[in-house]
Amino acid sequence: MPPLLLRAFAATVLILCPLLASAQGLRVVARVNDEAITDFDLKERTTFAIKGSGLQDSQDLRQRLAPQLLRQMIDEKLQIQNAKALGLAPSDSEVAARMGEIERSAGMASGSFRAYLQSIGVPLDIAQQQIRATIAWSKVVRRKVRPQVDVSDAEIDDALNRIRANVGKTEAHVAEIFVPIDRPDQADDARRSADRIVEQLRRGAPFAALAQQFSQGQTARNGGDLGWVLPGSLDTAIDAAIEKMPLRQASEPIRTPSGWHIVYVVDRRPFATARPDDVRLNLVQMTLALPVNASPEETSRATSEAQKAMAAVHQCNDLHAQARQLKGATSGDLRGIRVGDLRANAQMYDEIPKLQIGAAAGPFRVAEGLQVVALCSKEGAGGLPSREIISQQILLQKVEAGARRYMRDLRRAATIDIKKPS
Repeated sequence: MPPLLLRAFAATVLILCPLLASAQGLRVVARVNDEAITDFDLKERTTFAIKGSGLQDSQDLRQRLAPQLLRQMIDEKLQIQNAKALGLAPSDSEVAARMGEIERSAGMASGSFRAYLQSIGVPLDIAQQQIRATIAWSKVVRRKVRPQVDVSDAEIDDALNRIRANVGKTEAHVAEIFVPIDRPDQADDARRSADRIVEQLRRGAPFAALAQQFSQGQTARNGGDLGWVLPGSLDTAIDAAIEKMPLRQASEPIRTPSGWHIVYVVDRRPFATARPDDVRLNLVQMTLALPVNASPEETSRATSEAQKAMAAVHQCNDLHAQARQLKGATSGDLRGIRVGDLRANAQMYDEIPKLQIGAAAGPFRVAEGLQVVALCSKEGAGGLPSREIISQQILLQKVEAGARRYMRDLRRAATIDIKKPS
């Protein structure tokens, strides 16, 4: 194209862009450090949230959810922008791997997430934006927050003393949905958002689905699951609510200094009984490299090789020998793996703890390929948790608090312009 014609074409595009955007309904509803969020983006994100949470779609519901979802989209923009600035932007392969995890945890066939989005009329990039933000934020927290957090021996000793004082009491398996408050003048808006979530729960929406879509805590990815908690482990207002709540019923919004919490008691049990999730496993794993976009033929071939390797395992170290015989396979020892940490992969969590010593399970689809796992030994946990487990619990709580502070700082430093409805 000649230079003069090219410049004329560019000028025409610049003149027509606002008209085209207006014609297509692409009104900007917010700008986040000069990145735009359009009403189309918000509409499709609302559709994704409603359909993904099993809510009954209506115009009234859309209008009530839109402000909260817009705030979440703004936070996601900030998280992705910060990750890029730190050189931590998620790769396409990481996003694809996370989509694969979603499919496996939902019992969906490989590649069916795209078809599901198409069936509910949501563009793929709307879902990918949320996934990309989740991955980006995890990377940022690991880089910027985690190195600033330490757990002292005194903190562990104090926690152990509290635990011993609770022996014989009842602990609760709790899930939460968290709506943060960064400034006092946001408390009412946050309360209205929490009220809308409670309303949907009362209408029968699944707690875990709403937590994944609307909670802004670190547990959102796991459906809000906080695990087993003792009296005195959480904010006093939350503790008081949990003590009175019936099983499998969500609370009203509970105010704490950090925001509004909606909690759900999954189960209760006497404290210091056997803890299956705290059993430690010593494993050998073998991984067969397989790209995320592998063809059905490649997947079938790798699966067959993995199954042959499993059949030859009679003691856990046999898996190392099998890995040496397979091209592209690697193996390694995994010591002290907590059973509860396998929950992220439902198939692993279901199969590996049930293995006999020396037996193998799999193949499991992971981001790197196909994985086979052999069980070498178990270390029981029938009483008080170990110092290591307590340390990890304290660490997670401190990282969560640090991540909230870091996110608050990002909001304060950003230029955020939310447009008034026209």
